[in-house]
Amino acid sequence: MQLTKRVLAKLKAPYALGVIRVDGAPCVVSSTEDYGPVLFAAPPYNEAAEIAPGPGGCMALVAGPGQPEELYAIMGCFPGYKFQNAAVYRLGREDGRWVSAKIIGLPFAHRIDFVIRARTRYLVAASLAADKSEPSDWSKSGGVYASPVQSPSDTGWSLSPVLEGIHRNHGFLATGFQGRKSLLISGTEGLFAADLGREDASWGFTRIVDKEVSEIAVSDVDSDGEEELVTIEPFHGDSLRVYKRVEENWEVAWEGELSFGHGLLTGTLGGAPTILVSNRAGTRDLLAFQFPRGARERGVRLGQPSRIIVDSGVGAANMLILRRGGEELVFSTNQSTDEIAAYSATP
Repeated sequence: MQLTKRVLAKLKAPYALGVIRVDGAPCVVSSTEDYGPVLFAAPPYNEAAEIAPGPGGCMALVAGPGQPEELYAIMGCFPGYKFQNAAVYRLGREDGRWVSAKIIGLPFAHRIDFVIRARTRYLVAASLAADKSEPSDWSKSGGVYASPVQSPSDTGWSLSPVLEGIHRNHGFLATGFQGRKSLLISGTEGLFAADLGREDASWGFTRIVDKEVSEIAVSDVDSDGEEELVTIEPFHGDSLRVYKRVEENWEVAWEGELSFGHGLLTGTLGGAPTILVSNRAGTRDLLAFQFPRGARERGVRLGQPSRIIVDSGVGAANMLILRRGGEELVFSTNQSTDEIAAYSATP
């Protein structure tokens, strides 16, 4: 597999990436964790333009659950963990132009998404910590909060805790897991899963992995018909791990080295299951891993994967995979080079 790079925009400290549909087309949105704008790239993804001037400090960009041309963002999280004024913002198009509005504050907010649970749609938001006296202070735990979704003009958003006492709450993923729609959360205390199909009042988080986990993904990485857990460990850690389920436990089936691991993503490239992960220190390489098929024949252990350097020295913060027609694209917010880039994959 070969990857051809093009730069969509130069932007200081780009961080967040997301996809929304505008005029029926999948469009990529991105922003900076510094002070700066939200950018927008429409097909054929050759350039990106500003749709909102800020405020910046953007940790997450998620398509809204209502109109297609609707975007929710966490902003106000600036370098040095100056996250005290973090909040959730809504961006949408009105009379042909983009407008943004703050809908609810959440200090140290880091991740958001929309889920349906007990026939109610919720905005779910997670915070890294409750507060910090200085960047290395992790004494005050973060949590996970949920609010029933309100109309865009409604001011009645109210976040209530559904999981508390999680330090360095960095991992957040709404996905299918063990045949159920689930919400996965990770931090110092481990990896937790909530079954979104439950009908009772409790969200019912269950601990899946009993060690510090920074980020998580779920994928059948070896095409054996069984899903694996993929993690970065510990917080901003030095290990990429793949777990296989053995009876009631998850056991490490493969482990690789990272340097300040970040931006974990699983998907398909070139017809093969792929893990994308970034090193934000050391070589600052953006990497792709593809495993051989048939791990079931070898028991728990996976074979050695192909290791592909997507780009070197870029220190990517986040990535996403998008397909349009016959083209496969990896988008990346490259912090070390202040660029939003797209990589076109060909066999």
